[in-house]
Amino acid sequence: MKGKHIMKVKNILLSAVLAAGCIFTAAGCSNKSAPGNVAEISILDGDTVAEIEIEGYGVIKAKLFPDIAPKAVENFTLLAEAGYYDGLKIHRVLAGHFMQGGSLNGDGTGGSALVDPSGGFEMEVNDQVRNFYGALGYANVNGKNTTQFYIVNNKTPSVDYNQLDPNAFKAKADELTASRDALEDTESPEYAMLNAQVNHYTNLTNMISGASEEIKEKYNTVGGDPFLDGGYTVFGQTYEGFEVLDSIANVKLGANNAGEQSKPMEDIIINSVKVYKVTISTAESGEDSSSGASTPVSTPTAPETESAPTTELDAATTETEDNAA
Repeated sequence: MKGKHIMKVKNILLSAVLAAGCIFTAAGCSNKSAPGNVAEISILDGDTVAEIEIEGYGVIKAKLFPDIAPKAVENFTLLAEAGYYDGLKIHRVLAGHFMQGGSLNGDGTGGSALVDPSGGFEMEVNDQVRNFYGALGYANVNGKNTTQFYIVNNKTPSVDYNQLDPNAFKAKADELTASRDALEDTESPEYAMLNAQVNHYTNLTNMISGASEEIKEKYNTVGGDPFLDGGYTVFGQTYEGFEVLDSIANVKLGANNAGEQSKPMEDIIINSVKVYKVTISTAESGEDSSSGASTPVSTPTAPETESAPTTELDAATTETEDNAA
């Protein structure tokens, strides 16, 4: 069934699911959400949401951002509607970073985007979406998105964002640029990989330099993986089901095909992914026809008792055979 919808290519697959509610105020239900995941997350009438059900763990609900990452949300929606993710695995778990799933072959390979089956679509990087705890993004191959998704599982601030030096990342970008430009074959896989890394570190430099106080404070309180910024498409934000993320982050792991200790010892199965628009049909009567939320939903603050993992400069370019996040 999956072969009918997806061409087999060595790439990364993605998926995630979110669900909905409505935020009511004294004036009723607002009709406009704040863009991205920097501000507090509210689920309003007309928002796009997804629900990802993980067998034996529960449901992760996330708000999607079609105005910020339109192709990413369209692709994810089409894959979900086709039933592509049903029965696939969460094949990669890195505690303090992310979990990753949606690989057609269950090992980080196989699958193609539905919005561009020929080779995937370009990243959609936007300063209004960051890799906070619970961020939903696409894993990619050399900057091309296909089907695999990741969800950031680090709820403990790993670094003091105020101490990040954009000059260090610019120096890394310059080093990678020199290596890329020294290659004669601009069509080679090595050139494509280096070019994607140059773009990542250049974007990351700019995003650190231009980070607002709100972004810095959120990373320093909520957690996340700031070193992924600029290198991957963030197209959603978890607002419910954080306990599912936490449980999966603590599973027993073994080595994957690349030798990385990130393969769950027991299969973690995606039962289903559903994407839909929130409709509040009874707003005038003060009743909520969706989840019944009455206050903004925000990413929870990390417990102060937990120790932060060390995140190094190269954490953003962790490489496996699928070049995932």
